[in-house]
Amino acid sequence: MLFVIYNKRMQRGYLAISSILIISAVVLAITISVSYLSIGEGQSSLALYKGENTLSFIEGCMEDALLKIRSNPLYNGTTIMHNGETCTITVVNGGGGNYTLTATTTDTSYIRTVQVVVNRDYSITMTSWKEQ
Repeated sequence: MLFVIYNKRMQRGYLAISSILIISAVVLAITISVSYLSIGEGQSSLALYKGENTLSFIEGCMEDALLKIRSNPLYNGTTIMHNGETCTITVVNGGGGNYTLTATTTDTSYIRTVQVVVNRDYSITMTSWKEQ
């Protein structure tokens, strides 16, 4: 009789320890999953921020190029550096006052390119502005 009571207590102890281990494993798995998801969301947010920042920079480079081609019809492009970022501007004269300007970032992580087609007769008329 004493053996049966002792055996039931041992089974309850094993059951309690097994339950604690299973619950701990489930909680640990949920915690790890949530951590990985939050890290992924953080990386996505950072990539979106840097991509938008690069797009703003490249559009600023293009606006600078448009100002330069307005004052100088022989402008043929340049490299612009600002706050550690660099963009390269190329100008192709299509004849008849038509120019195609392309601004590209040289950052390998977030490459952005903007192409603008303008007509320069007596004033600058923008025909197209597109991000490639």
